[in-house]
Formats: sequence, C-alpha cells, structure tokens
Amino acid sequence: MDRQIQEPQRLVTLSSALVAGVLLLAACDRPASRTGKSADKQRAPDAIAPSEKTSAAPEPAKATASMPAPATLPPAPPPHPELDAALAVADPGRRSQEFFPKFAALLNRDFAAALAYLRGMKRGQEFPQALMMVVDAAARRSADEALVLAAELATTRDTAHIYSALFDRFARENPVIAAGRLDSIPAGEGRDHALRAVADAWNRTDPAAALAWARALPGEADRTIALESILRGLALRDPSRAIEEASKLLKAPVLERVLQTAFQQLASADPERAARLLENLPPGDAQTLVTMDVARALAMRDVPAALAWVKTLPIEFTQWLATTNILFIWGSRDLPAAARYVTELPPGGGLDYIAGQFANLMARQPKEGIAWAEALAGESARDAAFVTIASIWAQQSPAEAMTWAMGLQGEPLRGNTLAAAHSTWRAVNPAAAQAWLDAAPLTPRAKARVLAPR
Repeated sequence: MDRQIQEPQRLVTLSSALVAGVLLLAACDRPASRTGKSADKQRAPDAIAPSEKTSAAPEPAKATASMPAPATLPPAPPPHPELDAALAVADPGRRSQEFFPKFAALLNRDFAAALAYLRGMKRGQEFPQALMMVVDAAARRSADEALVLAAELATTRDTAHIYSALFDRFARENPVIAAGRLDSIPAGEGRDHALRAVADAWNRTDPAAALAWARALPGEADRTIALESILRGLALRDPSRAIEEASKLLKAPVLERVLQTAFQQLASADPERAARLLENLPPGDAQTLVTMDVARALAMRDVPAALAWVKTLPIEFTQWLATTNILFIWGSRDLPAAARYVTELPPGGGLDYIAGQFANLMARQPKEGIAWAEALAGESARDAAFVTIASIWAQQSPAEAMTWAMGLQGEPLRGNTLAAAHSTWRAVNPAAAQAWLDAAPLTPRAKARVLAPR
C-alpha cells in the first residue's frame, strides 16, 4: 500500500520538475523587449539570486545597436462568425440576403472593423458591393480617405465602377473640385468612369461650363470621353447643336455614336431637318441606321414625300433599305396600296430586295401573298418573295407550306422554298419535320439541300 502511494507522489514530483524546466527554458529563450533589454536584465544586478548566477542555462542574448528590435504586428481583427457564416451560404441570392444586412450593421457600428473584415474578404461576387458600401461610408467622412481606399482596393474591372459613384457624388457637391481630383486617378477603367461621372453631373447643372471644361482637357483620351458624355446629353436637349459640335470636336467611332443619338432625337422632332443634316454623317453603319430612322419618321408624316426623298440618297442599297422601311409603315396603314406600289416597281436588284422583305407582310395571308408575288415584274423578285412566304407560312401550317413548295416547278426555286419552310418547321417541331423529310419523294441530294444551312 505504501509503495502504491509513493509512486503517484514520485510522478507528481517528476511532473513538477518538468514544468519548472520548461518554464526556465522559456524564460531563457524569451526575446528581448522593445527597449533592447531582457526581462532579467531589467532587474538590478544585486537583485539576481545566486542560483540564477550559477545556473547552467545560457543567458538571453543582449540586444545591441546592430540587432534591431523585432517589429510589432498589428493586432488581428476580431472574428465575425456571423459574417463568415453568411458568406458560406451556397445559394447566391440567399447569401446576399444573409451577408449584406449584417455587414451594413457592422459598418454603421464600427467602420474600422468593417474595413478590416473587407480587406480579408475573399474576392468573390459580394466583394464589389461590400467595397462600394465601405468607400461610400468613407466618402461621407473624407473625400481623400475614400480615394485612398479606392486606390487600394478597387483594382479590378468588377470594382472600377466605384469611381463612377464616387465622382458623381463629388461633382454634385462641386464639379470644379471634382474635376481637380481627377489628377489623382491613374489611366484605366477607373479614370474613365470618373471622367464620365464628372461630365454627366456637371452637364446636368451647367452645360456650357461642362463643355468648356471638356474641350480644354489636355489629354485626347480624357477629352474624348468627357466630350462624348456631354454631347450625348446635349443631343437629347438640342440635337441640332449636338450634331454641329460633335462634327467639329469628335472623330469616328465616337462621332458616329453621338451623331446617331442626336439624329434619332431630331428625326422624331423634325425629320425634314434631320434629312437635310444627314450629310454631316460619315458613310458607314451609323449613317445607314440613322437614314432608316429618318425614313420611318418621314413616312409617319407623308409617305409620298418620304419615297421622293429616298430617291435623292447617294447609295443605291441605302435607297432599298429606306424604301422598305417606308413601305412597312405604309403597309401597316394601307396594305393593298403599299403592295400595289411594289408590283409597279421596275425589275432589278432593288425590286428583288424590296419584294423579299415586303413579302413578310403579304405572307400573313399566304394565298393572297402568292398571287401578289406572281404579279411582280421579273422572276427573281417572285422567287425572293416565294422564299419569304414559305418561311412565314411554315410558322403556322408547316405541312401546307411544304406541300405548296413541293408543287413549284424549276430549280433553284423549289429547293429554296422547301429549305426555307423546312428550316422554320425544324425550329418549331424537329421530329415532325424530320419525319416529313424522310417520307418525302425527294432524291438524297435534294434532301441534303433541304437540310443545308441557310
């Protein structure tokens, strides 16, 4: 019994000795304090116990001028398990619903803590919005602080839009000061967003001053961005002046974008003036699109005048396009009259194109549309109209459209109409379309042509 009692006592004694040894080693290995003195050296020499002087453990290394004191790391931000849990939600919609109210509450309560959490956040889909919330809160405190944070954290395309919100705020407060702050933003998407924001906000309050500022910008890239924003705004208020200014200040393709906006606005208000100013547009897609807008606007007022104006256009294909747009307006009001106008057109490339397009209206009544197409001047115009009619007819009655196409004489007319109708049918009911083709009395080559991409 005595031995059984003594054994635990010996274990306790050994454990105590081990603990004392570990503590002694830890004291010996403790790094010097920031003042360069060890914990032991902070005591007077005569206060050191004899046992410490004779100890076999080495003394801590003395800090010298050549040994810099170790840096003190900033304290780690406190954990926010509720935010971590919200970000761990798998469903994106629910994740946003869980995270942002909690993050907003933290931001309102402790800006520094919210910023620390943001810096450690994974750069996922929640990060840009969280960053926007923090930068917006910073902007309410200090514009400079907000810009510093944006420069640090808004470094990707997903976050560059933050500069738009920031500089819209600055420009609404004072556009001149906001324009001065642009000097701190390096070239890139963030600067482009900031320039547009200043231009838009300034243009709403003082368009003349905004335009003068944009025109005086030294860099061509900055000047172009600001001028485009301002002149697009001017196009909505005074399209004629926007056309004049843009023609002097901008180059393609920016010029085309601004002019297109201005002409669309002017065509609605004064299509005759828009028609006269079309020569300001350089040839290209923008000119073609604007011409279509003007043609439709003129047709809404006076179809004969619109058709007469089309004949003055210098590019033949643009004439065809514009005429088709006018005929669609006319056909929506008086289909027989517009259809008769097409049948009276002379044969040629213009009629072929117009007939193929106008057949979209005539195909609403397929049998009447077929009779109209047969009255067109020239087989090529008829064939173009037949292909359109077959395609539109197959949307409603594919089997009837295919039967009619099968009865047509001559190639490539029959093959083209079959391919048009079958393509529409395949899009609606591929199984039925394939079954019809499998049973159709056509050669393999003819069937392959029906299936050829259109």
